[in-house]
Amino acid sequence: MLSKEILKELGDLNFYPYLITTLYINVSPLVNPKGEYKIIWKDLKKSVLDNLNLEGEIKKSVLSDLEKIETIIDQGSFGSANTIVLMSCSAKNWEYYIPLYPPLKNKLVVDKDPYTKPLSHLIVANRPYYLVILSKGDARVFKYFLGEIHEEEEIKEEIPKKHKQGGWEASDWQRWHETHVIWHFKEVAEFLDKIINTNEKIILGSTSPKNISEFLEHLPKRLHDLIIGEISLELDSPIKDILEKTHELIKDYEEKENKDLVESLIVAYAKGKEAVIGLENVAHEVYQKRVQKILVEENYEQEGYECPSCYFRSTYLEVCPYCNIKMIKRADIVDEIIEDAIIERAELRYIGNKELAQKINKIGAFLRY
Repeated sequence: MLSKEILKELGDLNFYPYLITTLYINVSPLVNPKGEYKIIWKDLKKSVLDNLNLEGEIKKSVLSDLEKIETIIDQGSFGSANTIVLMSCSAKNWEYYIPLYPPLKNKLVVDKDPYTKPLSHLIVANRPYYLVILSKGDARVFKYFLGEIHEEEEIKEEIPKKHKQGGWEASDWQRWHETHVIWHFKEVAEFLDKIINTNEKIILGSTSPKNISEFLEHLPKRLHDLIIGEISLELDSPIKDILEKTHELIKDYEEKENKDLVESLIVAYAKGKEAVIGLENVAHEVYQKRVQKILVEENYEQEGYECPSCYFRSTYLEVCPYCNIKMIKRADIVDEIIEDAIIERAELRYIGNKELAQKINKIGAFLRY
């Protein structure tokens, strides 16, 4: 599962003077029903080779990287991943492979560092979700992030069985049974309180509404506010079913959330409040460090111009309005604009629904002031 720790490890790598080759390629069968990604790979490789101004062992290492990557691409075995990220430095016998559920832009980069910008953007734009499957004596806690789900913890409590006979002893035993159930639910609630941050969300799973109702009585209020829904799951449900039901609920929740955000942005922009729509407007506000949150269509690309001095970017200006010098044409300026906004602590939200994203010309932003 992708994490900040993985990005830090990649960022700490140093293979000087050798370079690292990084490939991002969308291998989704929906986008590539006939294996079109193989053609895309060849085009990316040709572009790199045409501009490869290297010599000696450094060049030999990069060429070996490309051969290794091509072997993996030709094999075409990527499981359920929609995007694969391949990194290699042959001179140091180093390789790294990351399968991802989200679709990302196709890109091949040769540089002194692993190219991790799209990965860091994914982490900024997405939040973890925690699924808790409950029973009276057992609970399983899962973490869902970027289309993957992993079990974090199983919490068990020995619950005395209910007494089948009547009388005082049965009543006493029943209270003892209920006390253990309360202890169990409290332990689960305390575990969640320790691991869940305010920007994360919770999903409850059970086949017993009574279990959920009793559990909620012991859940801290701050965690109540993070619950986005409930799904019907048995404690021993297959992981495939757990993932599918969790993913479906999250997808519906995020689609509604994105729709509300886009509508709020459009209203704020129409009223002349702290909001802008369109790449050119967003680029100016990012440069002024005023952006609080960016909404952008998934995999949005747009060529434009970049100032070599102050790094202001524009979709059409060829002379920098701040430095009055000629700007350099770039094949895509969207990722760099997003990166600058994130550096200034802006939030990021990707919009997967293209029709929804089109309402804000594919990109828009809420401003700080």
